[in-house]
Amino acid sequence: MRAGWLTGVAILAIALTGCSNSDSTHFSDAKIIDKLNLKKSENGYAVNGDPFCEVEAKLLNDADEVSSAGEHNNLVIASHEGNVGERAVPPFAPDCKDKVQKKLNKLDPKPKAD
Repeated sequence: MRAGWLTGVAILAIALTGCSNSDSTHFSDAKIIDKLNLKKSENGYAVNGDPFCEVEAKLLNDADEVSSAGEHNNLVIASHEGNVGERAVPPFAPDCKDKVQKKLNKLDPKPKAD
């Protein structure tokens, strides 16, 4: 009976692994921090050290996090493809959103040639 239970657990683990989205893109905090030139601040991170261009310390590393954050916060700035993003911390300078989005867009994977 124990062998049957272990086999069932192994099959379930393989099935769940197979259901994961292998096409999803995930970015490490270090990569996001580097690309946006984030400096640690009292409220999270300041882009280029600018106190009027701060984002939360919890970085949005993939499309699922961006999507979830956007449902509860209208201050989410995401890359064009929605693969990576940030939550702005008010007061947030209007021109900063464009700067952040351009840097995030550079993290999106390049389209594959047909």
